[in-house]
Amino acid sequence: MSQFSNLKSILLAGAALTIAACTQGSDIQSPGASNPGTPPTGGGGGGSGGTVSADTCPAGFAAGDVVDLPSGPDQVACDIAGTILTNIALPYKDDDGDGVPVAYRLSGRVNVGIDVGADGAASDGDPAVLTIQPGVTVFGESGSDFLVINRGSRIEAEGAEDAPIVFTSLDDLEAGGAFRADAIGEWGGLVLLGRAPINRCEGGGTPGMADCENVIEGVTAPEAPYGGGVTDDNSGTLRYVRVQYSGFPLSSGNELNGISFGGVGTGTTVDYVQVHNSSDDGIEMFGGTVNLKHIVLTGEDDDSLDTDNGWSGKVQFLLVSQADNRGDNGFEMSSAGTSVSPATNPTIANFTIVGSTKATDPGNGLRINSGHIGRFLNGVVQDQDECFRWQDAGNDNATFDGIGTDPAFNSVLFDCGAGGLTIEDPETPAAVASVAADPNNSEDTSSITMNFQPGAKELSPMATPFAVETLDPAFFVEADYLGAFSPDETETNNWATGWTNHVFTDPGCPDGTSDTGNTINGTRVCLLAGNFDGDPVMGTPSYTEVNITRGNFYELDGRVDIGSDVGNDGLNADGQSIALNIEPGVSIFGNSGSDFLVVNRGSQIFSNGTRQNPVVFTSEADLQDTVSPSLRLDSIGEWGGLVILGRAPINRCEGGGTPGMADCENVIEGVTAPEAQYGGGEAADNSGMLMYTLVKFAGFPLSSGNELNGISFGGVGSGTKVEYVQVHNNSDDGIEMFGGTVDLKHIVLTGNDDDSLDTDNGWNGNVQFVIVKQRDGRGDNGFEMSSAGTGVSPATNPTIANFTIVGSTKATDPGNAFRINSGHIGRFINGVVEDQDECFRWQDAGNDNATFDGIGVDPSFDNTLFDCGTGGLTIDTPETPAAVASVGAGADNTTAIDVNLINGFINDTAAAGRTAFTDLPTNVDLFFEDVSYIGAVENASDDWWDEWSCGLVADDC
Repeated sequence: MSQFSNLKSILLAGAALTIAACTQGSDIQSPGASNPGTPPTGGGGGGSGGTVSADTCPAGFAAGDVVDLPSGPDQVACDIAGTILTNIALPYKDDDGDGVPVAYRLSGRVNVGIDVGADGAASDGDPAVLTIQPGVTVFGESGSDFLVINRGSRIEAEGAEDAPIVFTSLDDLEAGGAFRADAIGEWGGLVLLGRAPINRCEGGGTPGMADCENVIEGVTAPEAPYGGGVTDDNSGTLRYVRVQYSGFPLSSGNELNGISFGGVGTGTTVDYVQVHNSSDDGIEMFGGTVNLKHIVLTGEDDDSLDTDNGWSGKVQFLLVSQADNRGDNGFEMSSAGTSVSPATNPTIANFTIVGSTKATDPGNGLRINSGHIGRFLNGVVQDQDECFRWQDAGNDNATFDGIGTDPAFNSVLFDCGAGGLTIEDPETPAAVASVAADPNNSEDTSSITMNFQPGAKELSPMATPFAVETLDPAFFVEADYLGAFSPDETETNNWATGWTNHVFTDPGCPDGTSDTGNTINGTRVCLLAGNFDGDPVMGTPSYTEVNITRGNFYELDGRVDIGSDVGNDGLNADGQSIALNIEPGVSIFGNSGSDFLVVNRGSQIFSNGTRQNPVVFTSEADLQDTVSPSLRLDSIGEWGGLVILGRAPINRCEGGGTPGMADCENVIEGVTAPEAQYGGGEAADNSGMLMYTLVKFAGFPLSSGNELNGISFGGVGSGTKVEYVQVHNNSDDGIEMFGGTVDLKHIVLTGNDDDSLDTDNGWNGNVQFVIVKQRDGRGDNGFEMSSAGTGVSPATNPTIANFTIVGSTKATDPGNAFRINSGHIGRFINGVVEDQDECFRWQDAGNDNATFDGIGVDPSFDNTLFDCGTGGLTIDTPETPAAVASVGAGADNTTAIDVNLINGFINDTAAAGRTAFTDLPTNVDLFFEDVSYIGAVENASDDWWDEWSCGLVADDC
């Protein structure tokens, strides 16, 4: 065991080491809520109380007092005081395996080494190394207890994921690590000082040069200097370290932070570090070059990350979460002015900032001023007020050090509150210009979960992450997402779990839901019931959104309405608009056909699934998983379905109105009293977003022709985003479109018992990349397409590109790939159609080649391969010539090639050899992607459908 010797005290003259026990009777127990008393990997420990020997403190320490705790092992505190002048270690100690862990108490200011000077040659300098073993706890009792690593010395605090090193307070130990939201400033903090360059000099010197020095804030006489000319200076290692409940103000602007880095160099390792509930800043950088990785800053009372004095380090993977009703800025960033070199100019990638919820003066995501530059990449900034306070940032776009000096942002999502991006002040144009300089930046509502995991908007394709690894491959690792956490991580398995404190919370059942008291496979079940209409629920005030957090299952109890219908004009006095926000990985279920979800006109659903964590609407039987997936191949109709209603135009009016006009309304099928209405005059109406969302085993027939589908879209507008959506094994249609203008992209429709895509009532949306795979022995048509007749405007007239339809193999009445009737038009591009019988059932499609709305009204086809079965292209009916003519009108359509699709839906060599139509229609939103292939899936390397969908290549539904 390491010995303590040759220690010079600056607090008690002439004492080699002040050793004392903590106050008698204190309730001290092992620190850290997540892993109390955990020894280093492979160490001893465990057990409960017992007799404590007189030599419980490590060799070199006087015996510590024993504190009897109500339960668990006793704990002994061994003091550290003065100045450490030799290489020593704080070992993890549990009384030789008898289960009595030791904590080390900082008694006043504790120095490691004596400052060696900017040049390392100070005559009285005396460096030392303090090594702290995994699992060790170091604590202070007041703001005057803190640790300083002086220039030339090092701290080697190398913890482990399951045994972090914890710097904390006596009060925390006495509380047993319990959550204390507003506990701050209970001891001093940690100070690391180095000889790397700084730009703010005290008493002379040239900024950035070896003679530029300063004294660290928060430390009184003797002052503690930092700075020099050693860029790669090494102050040691902080890895798997927590600093909590620290901070101490000497005076305004002169405070101890959680961790203060003064002139610390790149030779220092800072990785997996948390600062929690500091009374001042979490981490403050005073110049230097040190890099940081895997940093968590939570609950700080001032700024979470404060940068100044020419710091030019790098950061990757940084979480900032300000405390409710406390805290100031996520980042507070300054330099020594607009003409001092080196400027403060860090590069920070993969960061998440969640601002304070203070009612007044809530601070900002970023406060940037005084010549600070900086580059910020792949970030999420979420603030209830303005995202920026931009005060003389950079150098007003002048050239400085050859660098455009305003901060640069690449692939950052700004979710700003009432203040927007920034308030109107002289610097607003520079702030706006910096964000606008990269089209991959966005101002939008983020989709991160309450526990900071990414949603659809933080991932491709909605986000375009910057390839940060190209900036410095030696430091930055590939991370193609926005924010601190990857989509492969969860709240219980990510880089911050296991060693941090009070970061990830159990969401419980969210407001508006109730705990059923039941579990499914160990997961709590929360109830969704009734009408979410903004009225107070469960003791909460009136609300405008409902947040469905992951970590629970959610049961639909009967018909569940989101909002109350606002009417076709949005002015219904009884209407109420509500947003339903669903986090990635959530599963919502029903257990009968009467359980279904209705999103009414004026309200929105944000189903924020991701490829790795889709949102799933399914049945209780599916979640119970009582039978193997292979035995559920024919499971259908186990719950109701999803209904989304909007105010976009439709062409089939109930009770009067003019087709296509605002007064044309209808009631959605499958929903009984009170009926649910759709339609209006808002083509760009926004009903929210479905992204990476699965609807399985749904559908419920009220009567013939009046059924709940997997998803029913009624009058939904083009402002709604529907991408990466699957409906599987629905008892009626997979998706049915009742008018509207909404677009669809990357759609999977499998195993549906009637039609896979049913279009009607004047729908005029666009679709690209859709897989239709009918179930063996079941199902009807791939596309069933109709309108309100041959003389009603607007006709149902979608444009569908890159589709693959694989029809049913039913022995009798197998249905068709297309059933087109009742005045339906439509344009179909780059398709692959494989059907065992006839490809078409063509019934009064279009308007018998008459001109209608200025459009040749029979459907048109471009570059589509028809592999039809015994019925050929279509049976001999009066419409056969029109069907043949429509297909024949496109020179690159073919009915003469057989396909053998890979896994039944991926292009084989025959499909891959076909020429694609490349002059795809364009619109203001640039919806269609240019492709060089027909069909929905180019080849075996095209995997847009993989990971999140089910039932295409395996019985995994």
